[in-house]
Amino acid sequence: MPASTSRKPVVAILAMPETSASIVYGMYDVFSLAGRDWDYIATGVPGQGAVKPVIVAAGTDVLTVLNQVHIRPQATFDDIDVPDVVCVPDLAIDPLAPVEEGRFAREVEWLRRCHAAGSILASACSGTLLFAEAGLLDGCDATTHWAY
Repeated sequence: MPASTSRKPVVAILAMPETSASIVYGMYDVFSLAGRDWDYIATGVPGQGAVKPVIVAAGTDVLTVLNQVHIRPQATFDDIDVPDVVCVPDLAIDPLAPVEEGRFAREVEWLRRCHAAGSILASACSGTLLFAEAGLLDGCDATTHWAY
């Protein structure tokens, strides 16, 4: 199960070369401002923030993502315990081409592990394809990007 509520919930945002920096950093910004910015607007003093966003990847190397933008992961799958929430951004792959066997094996295994441990899973757009690849949508209705 996810860790106790006595600490800030951890929101892991998955980064891969096939993602868009705007989605990864957009998620990061949204979660960073939760509980922080309203206090700043209302009182002039930033709040503590309600959650702790973390950009997570299979490895520690800087990723070159869509449009040649660089993302430096803050943690690896092995560094982070069980996140409370996992967010999968878009997946910019050819919708008409088959995905090579094992291309997302590490990410899929991590998603399965997080799901089994009780993490809430969410995605943006075509990120749902990784949930399908992990078998987490078997027997379920799901929505993804119109091109997929």
